[in-house]
Parts: sequence; structure tokens; C-alpha cells
Amino acid sequence: MSNVSQLPPPQMADLTSDAIEALTHGGGGGDSGGMDKRIDRLETKMDRVEERLTSIEVTLARIDTKLDAKIDYKWLTVYALGIVAAVLHAEIAAWISALSR
Repeated sequence: MSNVSQLPPPQMADLTSDAIEALTHGGGGGDSGGMDKRIDRLETKMDRVEERLTSIEVTLARIDTKLDAKIDYKWLTVYALGIVAAVLHAEIAAWISALSR
């Protein structure tokens, strides 16, 4: 079984020995290959993402405040019907007694 561990991984099987050496031991030539520019662009984009996220958080907080301040229309209906029933209790009682006859 010891000879199996010496085989390259399957995805590297088609590579030349120079390519395998470069992949496993660096072989980058000492420069970053433009990595600094790409990192700068990513950092700039992340700054924009953070700004947008902050803006979204502020908007959600404002919406939450507005929702907390709004009256629940279900309870408004219950209160309105309660007031109508209190004001018209005699008429409602007479109507119910007429229905039961």
C-alpha cells in the first residue's frame, strides 16, 4: 500500500512534472501576479457593501419604528364595535328579543 500514497491526486494526473512541482512548491516567481490590485478592488467593493448594509439596517429600524407606532386595525374594529354596542344596547336588546319571538 505504500506505493499508492506516492501517486499524484487524480486532478493532477494530466500535468507535467514541472507543473506538479510548481503547484506543490510555489513556483510563483516572487510576484503576486496582480493579486494586490484584485485585493484592492475587493476591499473597495466590501466598503460599498458595508455602506449598503448600514443603509439597509437604518431603513429597517425606521420601518420597525413606524410599525410599532401604527394601531392594529383588528383591535380598532373591536373597540368600534364595543362602542356601538354600548351606545345602542337598548335597541340591540329589543331586536334580539323580537327575533326570539
